[in-house]
Amino acid sequence: MKAGKIKRLLLGSVFAIVIFGGVAFFILPPKGYIPVLMYHFVVPKAQVGSTSLDVSVENFSRQMWFLKTFGFRTISLDEYEAIKTGRTKAHGREVLITFDDGNETYIQYALPVLERYQINSANFLVWNFMVQKQYGSMSLEDAKRLSSHPLITFASHSLSHIPLADSPAEEVRTEIFESKAKLEEALGAKINYFCYPEGSHDERTIKMAEEAGYRLAFTTSRKQLQGRPGTLYSIVRIKVSPTQNLFVFWINVSGFTAWGKEIDSFFHQLTGQNYNGTLTPYKLNPKTS
Repeated sequence: MKAGKIKRLLLGSVFAIVIFGGVAFFILPPKGYIPVLMYHFVVPKAQVGSTSLDVSVENFSRQMWFLKTFGFRTISLDEYEAIKTGRTKAHGREVLITFDDGNETYIQYALPVLERYQINSANFLVWNFMVQKQYGSMSLEDAKRLSSHPLITFASHSLSHIPLADSPAEEVRTEIFESKAKLEEALGAKINYFCYPEGSHDERTIKMAEEAGYRLAFTTSRKQLQGRPGTLYSIVRIKVSPTQNLFVFWINVSGFTAWGKEIDSFFHQLTGQNYNGTLTPYKLNPKTS
């Protein structure tokens, strides 16, 4: 092939990629797909440690600016639940922002950014961490003060943050049921949503979360499903890592990340995903309620 043809081919490929990327940037995610982002700690850059759970204030600010600037609409847990259950239609470009553990860095560093850009967020609280002021948690008084904040929804992250799938049934029931009751009494509001500590869940925890009266329950990554189809009580989230730049952030909120994992899940189950000694067939339309 002559050099001129190669050059034209390369230029044409670059042009096509640019056009495709530009179109994708403005039309994705498709209506109905709602990325659920997962954060833990937002801290100054100098305090970002070796843990994958820290995100710098600078990066978090850029990410929230990106969502606001490019027309993404952050929604509350109530609106997310209404869309997922079909009571409300999605308008497109919705995003759900979640935080785990109710850490005081949420109040100190994340909340000012969220307020600046008028970003809704949910925070999953660990009851014992709050009342005992452990692991840098916000206090119960902090939670009471913020419980009526228009941009914040509080939800349960259990009593003591134990891996529920590895725990005895009665202990699991206590963690799920009592955390809801204690938070509702303390905050004077219904607690309708639950997040499994470390994403650890199984059929027992799903059943108990539903029995306790939660409307939705969240896990962490797709691998926590262990071959099971996702449901309203095992909602997968996308972890925002410390080194994530805006391009990777857009990939996550655009739907590309989820599609890639769906394809991976499809082929794993197509070839026989082993779960508790049984093969679970892939379901194109798994039951979600």
